[in-house]
Amino acid sequence: MDEKDVLRLVDRLKPNLLKLVQELVRIPSENPPGDERDVARFLHEKFDELGYTVREYEVGRNRANVEARLRGKGGGRSVLFNGHTDVVPAGPRELWSKEPFGADFDGSRIWGRGTADMKGALASMVTALQALRESGTDLKGDVVVHAVADEEANSLGTKYMIEKKLAKADFAVVGEGSVANDSIYLRPAVRGICWITLRTKGKAAHASNPTNGVNAVLGMSKLLLELQSLPIPHKPHRILPPPTVAPGTTIRGGIKTNIIPPECYAEVDIRNVPGMKETEVVAAIENAAKRIQKENPGITAEIVRINWGASAELPEGHELLQIASLAAKRVTNVVPALKGGYGTNDSRLLINHAGVPTLCGFGPGDDTRGNAHAPDENVSLEMLVKFTKIYALMTLWICGNGRSS
Repeated sequence: MDEKDVLRLVDRLKPNLLKLVQELVRIPSENPPGDERDVARFLHEKFDELGYTVREYEVGRNRANVEARLRGKGGGRSVLFNGHTDVVPAGPRELWSKEPFGADFDGSRIWGRGTADMKGALASMVTALQALRESGTDLKGDVVVHAVADEEANSLGTKYMIEKKLAKADFAVVGEGSVANDSIYLRPAVRGICWITLRTKGKAAHASNPTNGVNAVLGMSKLLLELQSLPIPHKPHRILPPPTVAPGTTIRGGIKTNIIPPECYAEVDIRNVPGMKETEVVAAIENAAKRIQKENPGITAEIVRINWGASAELPEGHELLQIASLAAKRVTNVVPALKGGYGTNDSRLLINHAGVPTLCGFGPGDDTRGNAHAPDENVSLEMLVKFTKIYALMTLWICGNGRSS
């Protein structure tokens, strides 16, 4: 079959694609608490039906990854598609106009938690492989799909595949959303993440006489306000937003209503861009803590834990970007723009720790219409079809005989 035949086959598989998205969304896999076993089992069976070599990996209690592989004849390059099976909690049901795990289809969009982020992308990956399988296309290189656990928390799934030397490929694609108002774009870079836990110490006393104590919660409040306007040294990136500091995303302190709190803990979310160094960020926060201590006698402020994950990017002229851009143009007749998102994802792990050139986000989730992480999350069926075709073309070009003229 030629490329046009494969694309026509994807169109014929549209009902299968719709059904697959609905089946995936109807298997709850909220994180927290974190339990992807049922959705992993479902995908395992689905890949078995399609004739792929499938393995399931236990990556923690109630956590599971699935790897599906179609082996090529040899002599070709390989591509890895990465998508996560966990979803953020649906939250209060009364905020939804649709059932969060009902996967209702209104004729154009599918509604439910995980449709945009990112079970829709997983369904497009699976269906792209199904189209290639049914077309009888001979590939030289391997095509692999990793359906991983825990991306929404600690990335246990992708970290496991990297640690076990299973995340090996010439190219990789992370299927995070890259659509804005129904227009496809490319995400060649992703911001990194730095989570810092702070502690302030004061002195306990009876609350009826506050001057006998030192309030650690008030000390923490002053530190968090200081961090809100903290200057972070960085070099502006060509497409990524500047670094951000979100102080006090969690806070806990105090023992009892009538006790001056002697201790307080808070967390800070910092997003970094290429070129930023952990040591510089930590030094800036430590300097702020010293200022608070100096201005508030009796308060001790310190960093007690740091979780640093560096940002990552592909060079603008990288071949993988060219392949993805051409595939999108072939399907939509539009050359996608380059754009950076605010969040982070597992592409930074594949680039920084596995050494795999990775497209940091390329999937059907729509930033503006998809409501990812919010009530009434949804995805367009037509966009799912477009990405199924794009994934199929990319696989043909990477693992097959190259691009047609």
